[in-house]
Amino acid sequence: MLTVSNRRTFLRSATAVGAAGLGGWFRPETCWSGLSSDSRPPLRITDIERHEVLLPLNDYHSTALYRCQGSEIMSRTIFVVKTENGLEGYGEGLGSSWLPSDQLQQFIGTSPFDWIGDTENLPLSMCFYDLMGKYLGIPVWKLIGPKVRSWIPVAAWTEPQAPDAMAEEVRQVSRRGYKWLKFHLNQIQDVVDQTEAMQKVAPSGFKVHYDFNADSNVEAILPVIKELQRFPIAGRIEDPMPSKDHDGYRLLREKSQLPILIHHGPAEVMVDHLCDGYMAGHAAIGVVAKVAAVAEATNTPFMLQQGGGTINEAFLAHEAAALKMAVLDHVNLDNLWKDDVTTERFSVVGGSIALPKGPGLGVTLDREKLQQYRRMSRPAPVRLLVRVMYKTGLTIFYRHNPESPGGILRLRSLSRVGVPGPVPGYRNSVVSDFWEEDNSTEFERIWKETKSGPYWVGSE
Repeated sequence: MLTVSNRRTFLRSATAVGAAGLGGWFRPETCWSGLSSDSRPPLRITDIERHEVLLPLNDYHSTALYRCQGSEIMSRTIFVVKTENGLEGYGEGLGSSWLPSDQLQQFIGTSPFDWIGDTENLPLSMCFYDLMGKYLGIPVWKLIGPKVRSWIPVAAWTEPQAPDAMAEEVRQVSRRGYKWLKFHLNQIQDVVDQTEAMQKVAPSGFKVHYDFNADSNVEAILPVIKELQRFPIAGRIEDPMPSKDHDGYRLLREKSQLPILIHHGPAEVMVDHLCDGYMAGHAAIGVVAKVAAVAEATNTPFMLQQGGGTINEAFLAHEAAALKMAVLDHVNLDNLWKDDVTTERFSVVGGSIALPKGPGLGVTLDREKLQQYRRMSRPAPVRLLVRVMYKTGLTIFYRHNPESPGGILRLRSLSRVGVPGPVPGYRNSVVSDFWEEDNSTEFERIWKETKSGPYWVGSE
């Protein structure tokens, strides 16, 4: 745990002792909400705790997710912001790179109210809005705007996998109440094969959100979309090409029966009518406010995507509850983990979660679980080969280190690898898997062959 603090510890200690003397029934946010603004004690930040935790993934996809992204997909950074009044606010972000301790000092001595509409620090915005809500005795959504919905549509998320594994993802998340599954496409799987497998097991009404990588063009993508739209499960398309290709997006919207969404592009793409919907991805609340305003002005539906667990999903729910056009199924990644560091977990009912109640975010930090998962060790590194198998007989092997920066990009785009075969795309007749070191002589032989780059056998 990393703690940043100033010297105002006496008041905090006295508050804690007083609370303990009341047998745990002391609720300062409830007491202070009834006081006038002149009577309330000031709300000043004294400490910021930063905890890096590793949480266990669901058994059915833990190996696949780790092989794709390494231990960072298990990792979250939990922030606890404390004030001299004894209140705590909670926030989090996916991964371990959020706001190192030397960047936290700027917030000490300030008020959470100083950071309303912040455009840079999503995890700390969660903490600040949680604190403001608790201080005033109101839910976070009231700090954003009038409530327009009490149930928030959400989507599950996963990494791209072989067709049978994608079918299992659909089985698992549909049983838990989800109606949508989002996944990134990659060029080492055939998206139509994946879709056929998912369609076979999907309940009626279940949909898939296809996240392309903004790396193609309309000529290459349109034939793929036309094949996908034959399947009832096909729901929508995200980032099929770079957002600067305005003519391509206009043509694609005209030709595609599936809605087209833009994530990696400015909010102004809604003004130019380049998309059917927009995604605000991992955006601080001030950025989301801009997106929401443009979306309402252009009558464009949008969604939020914020990687994290229960704390993150609670904040997302409060945002979406007060934003009129936030009607698309929001992505949070909470479906990935067996457990969390909060007392509460969300239940998905008919594809939606209920807006949390109570002051602030409406979730409670479980300190015992926080300590438990702070001590969880990262998996031991293993040697991995990616095995790309075309139906023509060509098989390509290359090394993959899931802990290396940019490793996931080499999985999503073969153009980054430099290999023979068809032009990289999403509809080639190919299926791929990972080959983990197994002490076999064949693995050792291929491992040596891939020392200087990809190795292949067979032909196109």
